[in-house]
Amino acid sequence: MSIKEIIRVNEPRAILILVIYIFSSFSSTGSQYLLKYAINAISNQNFSNFLVWIIIQAVTKFMATALLAVATYKFNQQIQEYIHRVRDEILRHYYANSQDKISKIENELSSNMKILTTDYLEPGSIIVQSLLVIMLSISALFTLHWSLILATIIVAIIVFLLPKIMKKKLSTATATAAMQNSELLETISNWFQGLTELRRYRVFSKMNKKLDHTSQALAQANIQKENLHGIAIGINGIGNTLGQIGIMGYALVLLVNHQIDFGSWVIATSFCSNIFNGLWDIVDAITAINSTKQLRDLTGKLRQFISLPQVVPVNSIQVKNLVVEYQHGEKITYPDFTINAGDKVLLTGDSGSGKSTLLKVLLGELIPQQGQVIYQTDNGQVISPQNAMVGYIAQDSSLFPTSITDNITMFANDLIEKVPKVTEKMQLSADLANFPAGLKTQVNLDQDNLSGGQKQKIVLARAEIREPQMLLLDEATSAIDSNATIKIVHELLQTKQTLLMVAHNFSPKLMQQFDYQINLQAKEGAK
Repeated sequence: MSIKEIIRVNEPRAILILVIYIFSSFSSTGSQYLLKYAINAISNQNFSNFLVWIIIQAVTKFMATALLAVATYKFNQQIQEYIHRVRDEILRHYYANSQDKISKIENELSSNMKILTTDYLEPGSIIVQSLLVIMLSISALFTLHWSLILATIIVAIIVFLLPKIMKKKLSTATATAAMQNSELLETISNWFQGLTELRRYRVFSKMNKKLDHTSQALAQANIQKENLHGIAIGINGIGNTLGQIGIMGYALVLLVNHQIDFGSWVIATSFCSNIFNGLWDIVDAITAINSTKQLRDLTGKLRQFISLPQVVPVNSIQVKNLVVEYQHGEKITYPDFTINAGDKVLLTGDSGSGKSTLLKVLLGELIPQQGQVIYQTDNGQVISPQNAMVGYIAQDSSLFPTSITDNITMFANDLIEKVPKVTEKMQLSADLANFPAGLKTQVNLDQDNLSGGQKQKIVLARAEIREPQMLLLDEATSAIDSNATIKIVHELLQTKQTLLMVAHNFSPKLMQQFDYQINLQAKEGAK
């Protein structure tokens, strides 16, 4: 994140914002400067001149306020468009390469973006406004007495260096609060996805205890962050106050020595107040910006462009000396095997034998502790799992809140003509006949308007409509009735594609239709 990036979002608008800020600052400073003439007029008992200067001052003050409102509105447009672009880049990162939990992604896209908006981007506007006011106030002081500028600059430098005292601690505290917020979202996600079961077994207290623990950790992190921010504000405030008192005292000395008149002394104190209040705002803004350093570094990494790996068709899969080990000490040792193009393979084994785990290893989603998975193309080239063109149907494949057609084609319009044929093969046609809107039926994730079997048929149709050369299926028909399952498996076995299918409830007759089986043994005990 940088000033250049924010400007480049809309350069003409950025220039307009700066111009409006400049005019607003000129109007505000001019309004204060005119007060000198009003005060001198009332001191000389010239009430008519006093009234004229007060009216002119009021008009310029109104102009300053109106211009500032316009600039603020335009600046908010600029930063919201910028945040939108940053979110888009982070989404592309997660889309291309991420196995992170949804709660972590939500935290990056919502909470962290809010922190960066309020503590990094918005303070940038405050710095610009304050710098303009400070420069114009210094110019005004120069017309009153040159020595006022010298004294102000010396004190201002001291005040400006104060944020460095709390910079590192604030940055760490902000990053900690963001991390704790992510953990709370993750806890909520983990427990609320099984809310029905929790209600059934009356275990609210257990869930509440877990949520309470992470919520308290977040609260403590926020308290620590705000505490450090308060200390930083206190340090900055003390320096600011002492600076103002010093400059105002020096201006009083000039007044007593008749080097400035009374009106000049009044606006000198006003301009000194502008300068030090502006410095206060800048220091406070810099403190907030510094507190986001770790968060900005993390966001910067997430914004880096990651291209999707190029995928190519594969001719065979070889598994050699494969071992997957779990954190609690258990491990699964897989047999060596080779699956060639066109093979129809049934993967069986008792519960816990590692069938689903094997598919994740084959897809490159899980790294084994030992052994290797070798994908070979038609010309014998060895490629990584990430580059292998392999279709996959998980036990819990996702549907999206759009039409059944879109869920099958995944928004590829060139596949729409194939939809009726593939729905027939995957035994979905009879289900569609019961829907008034047929293929246009909208999938409702909230009301769950589809049965488990219907969902699986849609996902099967989604995979088959692209006619993948190799397809891995993990209990892809577990929720479909036996008659429909037999027909679907028959259709799959008639294709030229390579199949590796996990199933445990097939009849012996259906199992015999596969070319061969790979049977896995239960995982070994703890080491």
